[in-house]
Amino acid sequence: MAMKDDGLKKLIEKYKEGNSTLKEEQFLFNNNRNLEPSLKAWYSFIKQNRKETPNNFNDSLWKSFQNKKIKKRRLIIGMISAVASVLLLISLFVSKPKEKEFSYSDKEILLNQALNMFSGTNQQEVEQNIIYENEIIIIYTTTD
Repeated sequence: MAMKDDGLKKLIEKYKEGNSTLKEEQFLFNNNRNLEPSLKAWYSFIKQNRKETPNNFNDSLWKSFQNKKIKKRRLIIGMISAVASVLLLISLFVSKPKEKEFSYSDKEILLNQALNMFSGTNQQEVEQNIIYENEIIIIYTTTD
């Protein structure tokens, strides 16, 4: 009997330290006649408030974990795509090629080259007086 009490005391100490297994705890609570009063009160509390786990508990936990992972992935993908869009817009704005601006003489040279491509055109040297000029239009008069 002393050996059994000694083992029970060791089991109680193991339980108080949090090192007991579920089987040892079950044995301890099934043999509650020899327990100290504080453990008897604890055992009665556990017995009254014990709830059984549902049959599909693991499946429902797994689904909730998967849903959280999917939401997290969607959030990350959404943020990455938003950042990529912003970077694309910034790169288009920064690397926008500037239009080449031609001086009047460069424009005249290009016009003459284009006119030379057409055979049979009469190119007469006509004196031209420019009245008005901007990027779009040139207004001039001739002396003919």
